[in-house]
Amino acid sequence: MLRDLQAHELTIYDRTRPPETMGAWYIDRLKQATAEGRGRILVAEREGLIVGYAAILSCVSAEDERDEIPHTYAHVDDLGVLASCRSQGVGAALLAACEANARQAGQRWIRLGVLAANERARSFYARQGYGDVLITVEKKL
Repeated sequence: MLRDLQAHELTIYDRTRPPETMGAWYIDRLKQATAEGRGRILVAEREGLIVGYAAILSCVSAEDERDEIPHTYAHVDDLGVLASCRSQGVGAALLAACEANARQAGQRWIRLGVLAANERARSFYARQGYGDVLITVEKKL
């Protein structure tokens, strides 16, 4: 599933790691991030098969941000759904579970990152009530 998501993102963003390089090291880093961010990895199952996953960090600090007052927020570090299961409510259910986790942790805000050119994902997140807060712009030299 992770490699499928990576292959999709590679069609949008040319600096995405090649799908075949994604492996246990990535899962280890995701586990480390969730441990450090007091989070968890959630999975969606159908008929005993994992069809989606999300990693929620329940406590991320903005303390080191130069432009923001110190506060904490939740961060959806990763969310993926099998291509064959998309548009069936799996992603929405995972995102709702992330939001519930963030609320239980006492957070008032939840953030996530999405590739600007990933129109389908951006549309999905907009339907879930997410909006742009910070947009990174870039120019190729």
